[in-house]
Amino acid sequence: MIKMYHVNMSYRKGVNTLEDITLNIKKGEFALLTGPSGAGKTTLLKLLTCQERPDDGQIVVNGRNIARIKQSQLYRHRRDTGIVFQDSKLLKDQTVLDNVAMPLEIRGKSRKEARHKAWNLLRDVGLHKKAGSYPLQVSGGEQQRVAIARALVGRPSILLADEPTGNLDSENSEYILNLLEAANKADTTILVATHDETLIRKHSCRLLTLKEGRMVSDKRPLAPIISGDDVG
Repeated sequence: MIKMYHVNMSYRKGVNTLEDITLNIKKGEFALLTGPSGAGKTTLLKLLTCQERPDDGQIVVNGRNIARIKQSQLYRHRRDTGIVFQDSKLLKDQTVLDNVAMPLEIRGKSRKEARHKAWNLLRDVGLHKKAGSYPLQVSGGEQQRVAIARALVGRPSILLADEPTGNLDSENSEYILNLLEAANKADTTILVATHDETLIRKHSCRLLTLKEGRMVSDKRPLAPIISGDDVG
């Protein structure tokens, strides 16, 4: 699903932002990407969405080598990848409903069909009653729920989230992670960059750790221990 082979990336000559990154995230996995500020988490996600290009190495997403992808093919890759940012990046002059419907309209769906699917997804995240509100009329936690709905409305195979709970309190942070876990159970591969230690401790999932641009740890959740009483 997501494969990186010996990827290097630098913004300044001689100073690597990411160094020799190799990883393999399989279809249906839920992984957290952590590390201190400046470790390279955002840069790694930007490489996966082709906002940045690696200096060398290979990046394969959904079987497509995106390290050298042509500009004309970018839309196909991004169509399969949902993105959630820390500040939600909602359009302030559009309603909650229109923000969620917009990706479908861009892909050629009728306004009626796009808004119908958007409303259903807002219902799933508990915000259908706010469909006619504008982003500045809802709370920060609700804005992030709208952003997740917008990222999922096109049924992407992969969802990338960059510090989606960074501006939220613990209750809203937990709600956002629960929404992402629900999307994962519906067969979306999830990669979340976060430095939220509380969430990291609470959620048993794969944990990738970056430090100074290098992958220093890759811990997978332990399989449950099955006792003799559980067998048969």
